Amino acid sequence: MRLKGIDLTLLICLLMIQLIGLLGVFSATYKGSISPLFVKQVLYILFGWLIILALGRINFRILYDMATVIYMLNLFLLMLVPLFGKTVYGAKRWLDLGPLSIQPSEFMKFSLLLFSTYILGHMKKNLSKESVILLLAFIMPTLLTLKQPDLGTAVSYLVILLSLLFFKGVRIRFFIALGLSLLILSPILWHFLKDYQKERIIAVLDPYADYAGSGYQLIQSMIAIGSGSITGKGFLKGTQSHLLFLPEKHTDFIFSVIAEEWGFLLSFLLISLYFLFIYRLALYGMRLYDGTQRLFLGGAVSLILFQVFVNLMMTMGLAPVVGIPLPFVSFGGSSVLTFSLIIGVCFSILREYMQKDIRFEEQL
Repeated sequence: MRLKGIDLTLLICLLMIQLIGLLGVFSATYKGSISPLFVKQVLYILFGWLIILALGRINFRILYDMATVIYMLNLFLLMLVPLFGKTVYGAKRWLDLGPLSIQPSEFMKFSLLLFSTYILGHMKKNLSKESVILLLAFIMPTLLTLKQPDLGTAVSYLVILLSLLFFKGVRIRFFIALGLSLLILSPILWHFLKDYQKERIIAVLDPYADYAGSGYQLIQSMIAIGSGSITGKGFLKGTQSHLLFLPEKHTDFIFSVIAEEWGFLLSFLLISLYFLFIYRLALYGMRLYDGTQRLFLGGAVSLILFQVFVNLMMTMGLAPVVGIPLPFVSFGGSSVLTFSLIIGVCFSILREYMQKDIRFEEQL
């Protein structure tokens, strides 16, 4: 469905995903009354929609030409984190800006996606000064993010880079060689992981080996999802979340709350909405003729798919706990606004495509 350059199917999918997320956040933060965290999440989403609608009306080329400035500003904020950042649960990832705290590493996903699209758009051959700039553009924020520490976000940067290289047309043998190299180097890379990161990876193989430690979150999440059955226990009736068995229930493990209280039916609907949203964006990506627009859309689809897949697998006990939020569902202003920026640029691209498509149809 289209209306004045807007794909209503995408808008409805996104709105429904967010409404389901708000149900989960409301329940996960409810303690006898509406939580300030829930109010914040509502405000984040409303502000996110302003960003989406505003960026959707701006020509993509304007945003594209601003890529370097946006990236450098974000990198500067990321460099401030080790100096002035706020530490929460042993991780220094946030900057306090008055009443708000922002996570520059989260916003870097958008900055890297836009800046990398810009660099690749100017790259004429694989080995060039642009390729060096692209490599440095990823290395700097990745090292800063790993230092926080935040392995999950750092891995998402790698996903952005690899997806853009794939859509740029880099040969498959490069990805095969990279995969083999990572496999060979895995013992060395394992040595550089922090102890808690190693424990989380091992916990996936046998979470009950350390029931009260590294396996606790996975076990409680699996219990919550399994106990939801077909229709769930009912709104605000989830025992794992409301009896405080499930940690991080309003952020990384929000899907566990939704599955426990609403069961398989709403969980399946949420996953289906994500699938339809991603599938429809991918369809547009395959129809675009502009290489840079296709790159950005492909990178956006890859990042959303990666985060949805990893988060769901994590809550089901099939992937390590790596701190990757569920897009537009998990609580968190930085995450909501980051993906709002990405979707806003996607809508800018789609609006331009639809207008050209309509004019083309009128000429027939």
